[in-house]
Amino acid sequence: MLRWVIARLREHCPWTSQLTHGDLTEYLIEEAYEVLEEIEAGSLDEGLRKEMGDLLFQVALHAQLAEERGSFDLDGVAQAITAKLVRRSPHVFTADGGLSVDPHATIEQVEAAWTRIKTEEKAAENGTPGNPSPESPTPAEPKDDDGTHLSGVVGSLPAHLPALAKAAKVIDRLGRQRSEHLPNSGPATLAAADEEELGELLFAVVRTARAAGQDPERALRSHLNRMT
Repeated sequence: MLRWVIARLREHCPWTSQLTHGDLTEYLIEEAYEVLEEIEAGSLDEGLRKEMGDLLFQVALHAQLAEERGSFDLDGVAQAITAKLVRRSPHVFTADGGLSVDPHATIEQVEAAWTRIKTEEKAAENGTPGNPSPESPTPAEPKDDDGTHLSGVVGSLPAHLPALAKAAKVIDRLGRQRSEHLPNSGPATLAAADEEELGELLFAVVRTARAAGQDPERALRSHLNRMT
């Protein structure tokens, strides 16, 4: 029904019929943040259902635009993510999608397998061997267990991901031990006991930066870009 409604809107609505993928980007981001707001507010029932519907509409509308130009459709989107989940979850599925659960799999093993398979997929897409060529990383470019470098970790993340979230992802993907060898990774001069204090600390940093005419988001994003 949703696909039929969207197709009719594209055909008969003067506003919807003119939309492009580019036009929709701001709405996609906005709807994702509205889902986040419902979750953080603890509104996990009707409020979340409605906001997830708005987000689903964005996905379905992008798929409709693609279908109109003969590329892919919503079923193709679902097939792609289904295949990826099966492929990257060998602790649950066989290669052909059958159920084969490993009851002894740990979270660490699951994360390691996901990262390894993702690296192999990226290498295959780029036409390179499954294992990156061995290189000696510099102290400023720590090497990950699967042979990737810091620049590859940073570069694999979405370019438009907010800088604070992106920095957290970089540190998480490198792991605690390897992240200790990152540039400027010494102990912080200020520490927060919990996330409430951390929020106050981050706000103080932003306030200080703005008073100096600096953009903290751009500053951290630039620092991350220099790692690639």
